Amino acid sequence: MRSQATPWMLLGATLLPLVAAPPLAAHESETLRYRWVLGGFFGTVARVFLPGRGDGVLATRRTVEGGLEVELDITSPAAQGEFWRYGAQIDPADGRTLKAWSTYKYRGKTDFKESEFDEESVIDIASGITLLRRLQPAAPVDLRIWNDGKIYPVTIFPREHAMRSLGDRQVAARHYAVRGRRVPGERVWKGRLDIYLAADAAATPVEISLERKMARVRLLLAE
Repeated sequence: MRSQATPWMLLGATLLPLVAAPPLAAHESETLRYRWVLGGFFGTVARVFLPGRGDGVLATRRTVEGGLEVELDITSPAAQGEFWRYGAQIDPADGRTLKAWSTYKYRGKTDFKESEFDEESVIDIASGITLLRRLQPAAPVDLRIWNDGKIYPVTIFPREHAMRSLGDRQVAARHYAVRGRRVPGERVWKGRLDIYLAADAAATPVEISLERKMARVRLLLAE
């Protein structure tokens, strides 16, 4: 695996599935738009100095080589043009993540990280959302998260269905929670990732929530 330096802390994480995914058939060309808001204790404090909301895009597209590319873009309304981008290149035949990257521009600083994967089971957060949309596991699954060059054991927990806001209406959603799992001799991931998929055939992510160090980013699907 080849790595370069790493960006901001909240979204740069990848999941390692324990089950084989079916070939990709849906969501091969799709653009979903979100509004994000900063929350949590530290997030609320940071909003005194930083923008507390902005726009997000989750885009899936075919590459010229025939692969599949998924990117999550988070942009700030700040005049400096701040953004965070997290993406992956996926093999559409088996859902394997071939490469993951992340980049950001924040308060005058920029950074870029890219990793190529030989392991069949490595996926990043963007392709992890794609995996959950396809598999929608009904029981807890033990996984591993790759974040900033380190790997952490985690478990995906299917939660009860929940109602989430979509514009001026409520929609039923399947809730999946990713939490750190304690394993002797291994690091403990202290982040939290929650994904709410619409309870329909498309399984559209209507809300994505990421939390780390008491700061939380919630991305809400915009109609």
